[in-house]
Amino acid sequence: MVRNIDCKCEKKKGNEMNLIKKSVKSWVAVMIVATLGAAAVSAADGDPDAKQEVRDAAAIKLLKERKDVTLMYVKGLVCPSCAIGIRVKVGKLPFVDSTRYKRGLDMDTKTQLLTVALLPGFQADVASLDKAVNDAGYDPVEWYSLEAGKLKTHPFASAKKLK
Repeated sequence: MVRNIDCKCEKKKGNEMNLIKKSVKSWVAVMIVATLGAAAVSAADGDPDAKQEVRDAAAIKLLKERKDVTLMYVKGLVCPSCAIGIRVKVGKLPFVDSTRYKRGLDMDTKTQLLTVALLPGFQADVASLDKAVNDAGYDPVEWYSLEAGKLKTHPFASAKKLK
């Protein structure tokens, strides 16, 4: 009779089930760690924003040094890769001088300031900039101008809606 023969199939099945259980537990542990890590990063709003005083000082300096530009604060602009999508969208606007900077845009990740080079004699269409940056997946907060040597901030329409 075959009944008294020790079959290894059952042992293999048991070992396979143990491996599957261990794999699932490992996967769950990895997902928990990843979720906690993501929560920790986004706990501070996800963006390492510069202090307003630092951004304002940088804005004054840039506006005094550079001509034919528009300067804006874009929330979430924290690495060079961030600018890729923005360059694609903003660079297509008719008033952008794509021969300056990198396709018409220069960014400072420390302050989240985006400098847009303007064609000579052109002014920035703020509504178009607002839409282009939003379409790229970022939040334009405000744009800057110098009036009598003092910094003036102008909130974008989309930023007003978020508040």
